[in-house]
Amino acid sequence: SETPDDIYADTSTEIALNLARARAAGRYEELDDAIAVNNHFDVDGVLSAWACCDPDAALPHAELLADAAAAGDFGEWPSDDGVKLCLAVEALEDETADEGYSAALAALPGLVEDVDARADLWGDGWESIRDGWEAVGDGGASVDDGAGRIALVYEPAFGRLPAPVVHRALRDLGLEDYCARVLRAAFHCGQWRYEYEKIGHGWVSRLAKRRPAAPADGKAVAVALGDGWEAGGSGGLIKICRTARAVDAAPPAVLDALLRADEGARG
Repeated sequence: SETPDDIYADTSTEIALNLARARAAGRYEELDDAIAVNNHFDVDGVLSAWACCDPDAALPHAELLADAAAAGDFGEWPSDDGVKLCLAVEALEDETADEGYSAALAALPGLVEDVDARADLWGDGWESIRDGWEAVGDGGASVDDGAGRIALVYEPAFGRLPAPVVHRALRDLGLEDYCARVLRAAFHCGQWRYEYEKIGHGWVSRLAKRRPAAPADGKAVAVALGDGWEAGGSGGLIKICRTARAVDAAPPAVLDALLRADEGARG
């Protein structure tokens, strides 16, 4: 990123808000006639575009916008309203038509004023997150300190624990800033399936306030772990490797192997 240090932040939305503050103070006058451009639809992109195009409307809601951007880009749970705003913007996504982006920008003034009023947009996603949090609370799933800088997630019976739930659990454990990797473990019929990932912000190399996670070579880690492992996963930008089939190795043995195979997982 070539963003100047004085306005740099971990998300584009925070950068746009920092720019708005700087311009209100009389700096960056050379951008008076600038055009805001974004080549894809995601929450952070929409929010940053809005902050650039309508800074007077965005700045009073800076904390909420930053929370929603962190939920969208990093799978975090900074606040309930931030997650709800993220889910609402995601619900408006339509990559095939300009109307989707326009609709999201048009909806934002009302959303930031009263996000609770738009449960029609965020309700289903919020229910999934709440179900995940309840599973952690009642023992149907867990998030623990695994080994080194690896967090260990025991998945619930219904599938993948939502990323915001993992983030909130790590924060409650005081591990939010320490963990660099997440090992997701699912037990079924006497065997295990795993997904190994970077922490939610681990795909970003330049960070202002979060601790960077070292890069990982998914193919090399999979080879080191042996038969049954392959590079990839369902984690998008944070995926490293996963099991291609169910394996017998229990989590403690896999954690030990990961500490040997992945330098970025060590303390």
